[in-house]
Amino acid sequence: MRASPAVPNRLPSVRGRSSARRRTRAPLRAGALLGVSLAVIAVGAEPPLSESLASAARLIDAGQFPVAVARLREIVSEYPSDVDALVLLGSALSHVSRRDEAIGVLIRAAELSPGEPWVHAAVGSAMARLGEMGAALHAHKRAVELDPVLAESHLSIALIFAGQGEPASAAPHMAEAIALETDRSKRARLHFLNGKLQGELGALQAARGEFERSIALAPDRGEAHLGLGLVRLRLQQPDQARRSFERAVQISGTDSEAHYQLGLALQRAREYAGSARHLQRAHELRPDDQAIVYNLTRALHSAGRNEDAAEFRERLSRMIAAKDRSREHELATAELHGEAVRLDRAGDHSGAVEKYAEVLRYEPLNAVARRNLALALCRLGRWDEGIGELEGLLRVSPDDAETARILAIVLDRARKPGTVAVPGPPLQP
Repeated sequence: MRASPAVPNRLPSVRGRSSARRRTRAPLRAGALLGVSLAVIAVGAEPPLSESLASAARLIDAGQFPVAVARLREIVSEYPSDVDALVLLGSALSHVSRRDEAIGVLIRAAELSPGEPWVHAAVGSAMARLGEMGAALHAHKRAVELDPVLAESHLSIALIFAGQGEPASAAPHMAEAIALETDRSKRARLHFLNGKLQGELGALQAARGEFERSIALAPDRGEAHLGLGLVRLRLQQPDQARRSFERAVQISGTDSEAHYQLGLALQRAREYAGSARHLQRAHELRPDDQAIVYNLTRALHSAGRNEDAAEFRERLSRMIAAKDRSREHELATAELHGEAVRLDRAGDHSGAVEKYAEVLRYEPLNAVARRNLALALCRLGRWDEGIGELEGLLRVSPDDAETARILAIVLDRARKPGTVAVPGPPLQP
């Protein structure tokens, strides 16, 4: 998954002095992990303390973190073992770059209430905000051990695993979060997140089902239509994918990725004027994206707008020249390309297509990667897409003799029914 998406939940909890009251504490929500402010409303304490904590919680919720820190330090100095005060102070400190102090306060809160699931959940949320993902994962796991129905801790665990590139570990916790959630809107969001997760696992039919369930619960969720379109593309359903992208653009007219994907879909359908229009809009929304500029140049060439195409080709050259071409970046791209080649040679052409596309996100003018992508698409039987990539490369670089040679071979093979063979092994980066 790209960066883990937020589920904007409030974080209510109930302050408990007795074990019976603790058992009735409302489940803590995982908003802090996802960039949402922590709001803990204490009830059941002495009135002055309860009012002070509620006031501090409102300060945190309003983003007035320095003021909240000052107020909560006063409270903690008077009530040094009050768990609610410590949790609130740790959360507020995590917003003002007082890392070490925040961690110390949060650990103190957990030590004072080792059997309280809400405390571990709160600690996990604040630790995640501090970037301490290992500690956050440990705290949320402890929370669900103590209370298996803490839906948002299950969600937090799933998102942490997903962010660490471990979708298989994330999947059961995501499923648990979905099973426990009763709110229709939140459930729609969880199905969307699970769709992305299943897509990363390569379970495309499951991913499609999750996106469809999200849309059924919230038909105007543009990101779900976009996700569904991307899965349908991977399932080789280009017409259905295009309809999903069109719906995503209708709902979210400022979503650059929706415009970009629709522009590519129209380009594959050889509707170049429409393609250029949506790619132009994507460029306006995301002007520094080289892949958008590259494909916009292709669309303009194909639409006969050669002067505009030349302008964007020059713009792309300037963008590349200005980009930091550090050795580290080059090595990372080369490693990614090498992984794509290994997948291609091992027969995993679908995996190779994804890796080649990722390389081209960083280096859209990498002709070798572009040719390799085209050949992998042809090996999957996606001849029109592969030919389109080669033709597009020639429009941008008309003197590329190697691309012209490969295109001629591919066109010859494509005319022969039942042909699956395409020229040669992929080239090394």
